[in-house]
Amino acid sequence: MNIEDIREKINQAAAQVFGAMYFTPVELLPQVPPEHKWNLEDKYIKAAISYSGPHQAALEFYFPITLGKNITAGFIGVDENALNDNQIIDTMREAANMIIGSFLGMIDPEGASKLGIPKAEMTADFSPVQLPDFLPMALTSDFGLMWIFFKQ
Repeated sequence: MNIEDIREKINQAAAQVFGAMYFTPVELLPQVPPEHKWNLEDKYIKAAISYSGPHQAALEFYFPITLGKNITAGFIGVDENALNDNQIIDTMREAANMIIGSFLGMIDPEGASKLGIPKAEMTADFSPVQLPDFLPMALTSDFGLMWIFFKQ
């Protein structure tokens, strides 16, 4: 599968999950914006997941904290101020899991590939240039840029 197909299917999966589950539209930008437009936040939720089999890859998601708080508050039905970091981390770990599950359903309808266990953590040292071996993707949202890094 070529890179453009991968980008399009990840975009479809992310848009489907965020639209249907969290009522928050996201859209893949045609290219990573220049550095002066990144507007990086102080904290991100990093979620990492891989899959193996006939298709295999590793992905890392970096969700801005404002997006994570909004999604989590809406999903569990509490005020953002009442959230703790673990609730946000758990919600965004599950978001990454659902995105890749949906993506795998598109590229491997027979289900021969196996999804790994997602890991997530809060991080304050994110930079889009820190993963040079990965294909970077930036998605827009009402809560800043969401980043996905893909490595086959």
